[in-house]
Formats: sequence, C-alpha cells, structure tokens
Amino acid sequence: MKSHVAFVRRAAALCSVAFAISFAGRAQGGPPKTKSSARIPPRGVASPRVSLDPRFVAGQTFRYEMEFETTTNTSRSGLASDPQGPTSLVVDWNATVRMEILPADTSIPGGVRLRTTYEKSAASVRSDTFDPGAADTEERYRNLEGKVVELTLDAGGKLKYVAGIEGMVDSEKASQSARDGVAQRSASAGAPPGGVAVGQKWISEQSADSLPIAGLFWRTESEYLRNEPCHPPNPNVPEAPDRANSAESLQASADCAVILATLSLASPKAVRDPTPPEFRKNGVQTEGKWSGSAQSLLYVSLASGLVVSVTQTGKEEMDVKFISNHNTSMRYAGTIASRSHVALLADDSHLR
Repeated sequence: MKSHVAFVRRAAALCSVAFAISFAGRAQGGPPKTKSSARIPPRGVASPRVSLDPRFVAGQTFRYEMEFETTTNTSRSGLASDPQGPTSLVVDWNATVRMEILPADTSIPGGVRLRTTYEKSAASVRSDTFDPGAADTEERYRNLEGKVVELTLDAGGKLKYVAGIEGMVDSEKASQSARDGVAQRSASAGAPPGGVAVGQKWISEQSADSLPIAGLFWRTESEYLRNEPCHPPNPNVPEAPDRANSAESLQASADCAVILATLSLASPKAVRDPTPPEFRKNGVQTEGKWSGSAQSLLYVSLASGLVVSVTQTGKEEMDVKFISNHNTSMRYAGTIASRSHVALLADDSHLR
C-alpha cells in the first residue's frame, strides 16, 4: 500500500512541473539526436515553416485546466509484500494552474523563469480493496491549492532550477522526472532548427534516468499533421458571428498546428548492469524490465507558440526486482495506465 501512496504523492508535483517545462519547451537534443523528414506538398500549395517555440513576455499570465487519471495495478512479493494492500488503485485528479512569466534571470542568457500556482486541486481515489490511505491521499491533493512552484530553464529548454516542491516530493527525483517529462509533452522538443512544415516528421530522444532500470530512454516520433481551428478554441482569435459558417471564417480561425506524438520506452542495447547509480550508491541492485508507450495530440497556436491543449493516453508495464546488500529482495510488477488532458482556459488575463 505504501508504494501506491508514494506514487500518487509524486504525481501531483511531477505532472505540473513536467507540463510547465513542456509549456516552455524549445528544440532540444541537437542534430545527433534529431531526425526529420518532410512530405512534398501538392503543387501550388504553400507549406511555410513555422516555429513551435512559445513567444513569451515577462508579466504574461496563463491558466490551464488539467485532468489526469492514473490506474495502477501492481503486485509485490518478497520482503515488502503486503497481501492486504490494494492491488488496483485509480486516481482522478483535476486542477487549475496559473502560469506566470517572470523577469529573466540575467545569469542565464535566453532563459525563462516560470511561476506555477495551483488555484484549484481535487482528487478522488478508488481501490479494489479497502485502502486506509485513500483519504490521506485525497487530502494531500486538496492541500496543493495555493502551492507555488518556480522553475528556471535555460535557452535550450533544460531545467536549471526548481523551487517550491519541497514537502511534496523529493526535489532531486522531481527534477529528473520533470526532465523526462519534457520528452513526453513538449511540442517542440527535438524539432529541427528553422521551424517545421505541414507533413514534416521528426524524432527526439530523452533519457529516462528516473526509472529503476538503467539505459532506458523515451523515443518520441512527432508529425505536423495539419492546421485547423484550435481545440479548445484559441481565445486570441475571436470569431465574428456573421462569418461563423463561411469558408473565410474557417481559414481565419485555422490558427493551430496539430502535432501527433508517439512515444515509446526503449533501450539502445543490452546493458551490462541495469542498476542506476543512485540505487547502487544506496546498496541496492535492480534487475528486470520496464516498458511503456503513449500517444499525444497537441494543438499549438501559430500566433503565439502556446500549447492550447494536450491530450495523452499511455501505459507502462514493469517487473523489477530490488536486491539489497543484505541479500533481501522485493519484486514489484504491474501496469500503470494513464490518460490526461490539459487545456488553455479562455481567460484574457493571459494577454497582459
């Protein structure tokens, strides 16, 4: 049961931190880790390149509504087996977060500073057996209201500093998981320099160093599908009532790039020692497997580069054995299925 509680306690902090970084995402990885290809558009049809990077101004404020559902089905055996603990846990979390663009840190040229505030936070927890920790978990999510997390990213979109997650989750692990989140939710991560055109594909890779198995990385294959009206509608582009059904109106409001991203957790080759350094340092060896895949659909404003909405579904499977230097062991196996939706709220305060 404790492992479930630890997982959901991390989720609230990591989801918002990871999205905040993707919200400010920039091309990452450079030529060695990025590949791209483009379809040739039909003759006479222009397909200009556009930048997916957000254009920020200090003082801007944005609000996002976030919905996450995570279903964890696990079993444990060995030293830490808990046959009375829940094997299936479903967490539904809904939150509204405000993101503010802060004055830049002059010591980091081209960097971005963000402040994320939980304005609303509520969760429900369900399990297939009695879970005495469910009420405590729900209370922890409620207690996120009013919490503030500040992040500083460099010009490449990499996380440099994070503050405010103390007490929610181990800050070092949160920072690493947030870096992993860049690969999973960023619109522009790995995009080739100079912008992208409709029909173009690109691949990016991001190490998954926060997992208990070494050598894994997230591989993201992205494709710029088309332009269409933002979903939900972009509040920056109001529609005139007398043009609601006209072709001109559709063309004028087609101001979002639609990006499809397919993610997979992979390993480049067999790893001699699957134990990450952090576990080895603490006298624990790990062995086993961890796999995962997900698909995201992103709507990115062509006018501002803002992520207007992200919808993602994914699943991870694991079967990992932890062995201590005292020759005791625990096996942790199961699946984690998730779905999420993040949407920019139609609030004109973000235009300030």
